[in-house]
Amino acid sequence: MFFLKKYNIKSRNIPLMYAIEFFGGMLFFIPVLALYFERSLFSIKNVAIIFAVEAIAVAIFEIPTGALSDIFGRKKVIIMDFIVTLVSLSFLLIGGSLKMFIGYAIFNGFSMALASGNQQSFIYDSLKEEGKEKYYKKTIGTFYALWPLGISLGSIVGGYMAKISLATPVAYSFIPTIIAFFLVLFLQEPKYQKPENTNVFQHIGTSCKTILKSKQLLILVIGWLLLMSLGESMHLLKPIFLEFKEIPIEYFGYFSALVFGFSAISHYIAHDVSEKFGNKRVLIVSLVLSVVIGIAATLTHKYLAAFLLASTSLLFGIRNTVIDYLFNKNIPSSHRATINSINSFVSQIGIAVIAPLIGYLADLYSINTAYMIGIGLMFVVPVLFMFVKEENI
Repeated sequence: MFFLKKYNIKSRNIPLMYAIEFFGGMLFFIPVLALYFERSLFSIKNVAIIFAVEAIAVAIFEIPTGALSDIFGRKKVIIMDFIVTLVSLSFLLIGGSLKMFIGYAIFNGFSMALASGNQQSFIYDSLKEEGKEKYYKKTIGTFYALWPLGISLGSIVGGYMAKISLATPVAYSFIPTIIAFFLVLFLQEPKYQKPENTNVFQHIGTSCKTILKSKQLLILVIGWLLLMSLGESMHLLKPIFLEFKEIPIEYFGYFSALVFGFSAISHYIAHDVSEKFGNKRVLIVSLVLSVVIGIAATLTHKYLAAFLLASTSLLFGIRNTVIDYLFNKNIPSSHRATINSINSFVSQIGIAVIAPLIGYLADLYSINTAYMIGIGLMFVVPVLFMFVKEENI
């Protein structure tokens, strides 16, 4: 990435993390995952339950894994993450029953918990080690862009693989995951301020107190909770929404590629856009536009509906990067991974509650109606972010 030379960022951790994120995101089964579940579980509600179990697993492991990262080191947790990922893919590939899919959900949730908070902390501390943390927003935006870029490429291929069988893209997803795991071994542990207290539970307690004492952090945590619980629950059910809108399955990969491609672009430009217009303004405007475009997608049909829904990803990446930057700016290094994990924990609890509710509404009415209700509720978030203090940004 040219900006690494521009800002004289020398750490090899950054380009390595970029490559790891790209290959780690090349999961060929993403565009058909919900359908893969539905073929064996026979109802949208049951599919949503699998996603809820995954969210609960993330919530259970989230905060302890963040504390482990702060106390024992970032690299060790990244290695553990990929080992668990390979186990989860094994459960998914065997599939065919509720028990196997729950096994996948639990191990995948564990993997997500290991990555959440730790990756951001690893990158922030790698930059801080050479005094370049002021470029974190640009660096993390590019990092976030590479995972959806990997998924975009993988989705196009995966859509065609799904015509052979829905299990085929799952099997081939082992290849890029193993490549990413190999690259992890070359990372170097960054220097950071480790906590004086190595008791995991006491460290978690002091991290919670840090959030409660900061109005800025509280607003960001609550806002992220609402965004993730509603947005991610609907995102997980997008294949079923596309089927409702009469999109042929062979085009699911292209839709997924469009979603993640837009996400990659928006993450990459987030730094420049937010620097030009201001973080608070970008947060509010992007969220309002997302709600309006999302509602429009539920009111239209077929390819137009799919395109409108995909285009909301152009706004997701921008606000995601800005929220991440503001969050890390307001927390101490010694508690960084744990506080990031607490933030993710709260949102995963929200997903565990909201995903089955969206599934229930979809079975009761339609997936379109469920989407309309969920997107409408997201309008609360830009109102909440109006209370973010400009001087803290």
